[in-house]
Amino acid sequence: MDDEFLDDGQPINPLGEDYVDFGLGEFLLTRPEWAHLAWDNDGKHRVPTLRNVDKRPGKEFSKAYMHNGVLKDLKDVVHFYNIRDVPGAGWAPPEVDRNISRELLTGKPLGNLELDEHAENTIVEFLKTLTDRNVKGR
Repeated sequence: MDDEFLDDGQPINPLGEDYVDFGLGEFLLTRPEWAHLAWDNDGKHRVPTLRNVDKRPGKEFSKAYMHNGVLKDLKDVVHFYNIRDVPGAGWAPPEVDRNISRELLTGKPLGNLELDEHAENTIVEFLKTLTDRNVKGR
């Protein structure tokens, strides 16, 4: 975003890599009647439906996943949720960590599911079945 500018010549993101995306919490601060809810909602982002999660206008079209588009492949998304909390896995720490879901899922904490590559691939293939094949223009 450092190369993107507003009409007045100001950078669209003057903080660059120092910018922290507080998601819903940041929006709530702009509304005085809801500002008291901001802290509990910092870092939360809207989660889209899984329907058509792999839909694209053509094979060459690159998708963008996660709230900021950082992951470009459905396999990477599944892998991220599988190992995001594994020490040494290489993921950067979250900008806002107080609202990250670490609930248990079948006895394993989300972010350290201990799935092997076959299990990850099976999940990806299942997610692709949620794509409408006959809907045009979407």
